[in-house]
Parts: sequence; C-alpha cells; structure tokens
Amino acid sequence: MILCDVVFWGALTAALGLDATLLLTLAKPGLTIWPPPGRDTWQYRLTWALFGIGAVGFLVVGGLDAGSFGLAQWMGKSGTLIVGSALFAFGTALASYAMGYLGRQGALGLEASLVTGGPYAVSRNPGYLGDLILVAGYTVLSDSRLAGIVGAVAAVWFVLAPFAEEPWVEEHYGDAYRRYKERCPRFFG
Repeated sequence: MILCDVVFWGALTAALGLDATLLLTLAKPGLTIWPPPGRDTWQYRLTWALFGIGAVGFLVVGGLDAGSFGLAQWMGKSGTLIVGSALFAFGTALASYAMGYLGRQGALGLEASLVTGGPYAVSRNPGYLGDLILVAGYTVLSDSRLAGIVGAVAAVWFVLAPFAEEPWVEEHYGDAYRRYKERCPRFFG
C-alpha cells in the first residue's frame, strides 16, 4: 500500500500544481503560465511535466486502488465495466479527435491558427470536454476512490483552462475569435 500512497500523493500534488498555475494566470494576467508563451519556456516545461506526472499517476493509482470507491456495490461489476469503459472510450475518442483537428502546436498550448470547424464548430473546447468525460469514465471503470480524488482535482484544470486561454486567443485572433465566441458555446449547449 506504500506504493499506492506514493503514487496518489504524487499525482494529487501534480494536479494541484496544475490548478495553481491556472489560478495564478487568472489572478495575475501579466504572469501567463497557461497557455505557455513558447515551447522553450519554463511555463511549457512546468505545465507538461505536471500534466505527465498527474496523468500517469491517475491511471496507475486507479489500478492500484481498484474497487475502493464502492461503485460496484451500487452498479454491479458489469455496470462499472460497461459504463466506465463507454465513458472512457468516448472521452478518449473525443479528446483525441479534437486535439488531432486542432493540430500539434495548438494541442500543446502553442500558437497555431484559429480552428472553428470540425468538433470546434459545436464547442470551443471539445478536447477539454473529452478529457472530463474520460476522467469520469476511468474513475467509474477503476472504481477507485483515490483516482476519483485525483480526477476531481484534475477536472478543475480542464474547466478553468478555457478561462485562462480566452484572453490570449482573443488578443491573437481579434474579431474572428469574437465572432466565433458569439456563435459557439464554451463547452456545449
């Protein structure tokens, strides 16, 4: 159980660190951590190091702590398998499609062209929406209380990230982005 605790605290610390970077960006607009100002910056390295540690830790702790949440008692083992797998697969597919459509530069938070087609025609943030769904799916699938905690903290980042990005996007793309923002919801609707 020591390994599980180490992985949990590492993943939780990384997720909290990511949330803190967004809160700092939102509280002090002159200090932009996300989106990073470039690939060779401390902001880029910090964000992606925390993201990697958090994502791997989330998946590993879910496996090490599987069954601790008690969802299987309520949904049955087949229920957690079916619902969790469906959500995880759909969320992964949506996030992957959105990031692929956005392109590598944009998916990494770096400057790219404004994308308003494909999944971005119905949501300004389909990748983050997919990430939220896959986090929920993996939490149900693993039935892990600790993965649920890390996932909930990570979900804060996926919800807050658009608020940190929008001023940057509006500054870079001006009226084209403002028109897009008027016709397309932040997440869905």
